Amino acid sequence: MAGLDLDMPAALGTAREMGATGWATAELLLAMRVGLAAGSAARRTDPPGP
Repeated sequence: MAGLDLDMPAALGTAREMGATGWATAELLLAMRVGLAAGSAARRTDPPGP
């Protein structure tokens, strides 16, 4: 997930607005990062590494 930039304070605020607390907040933020990584990989046009 290197190279991905997630505004953590804003993401945390959004998670809290959605009612997530404690571990649920961490799970939601992790899911957001995984989604960003998947979207980035889907758009990547360079060949896979060795």
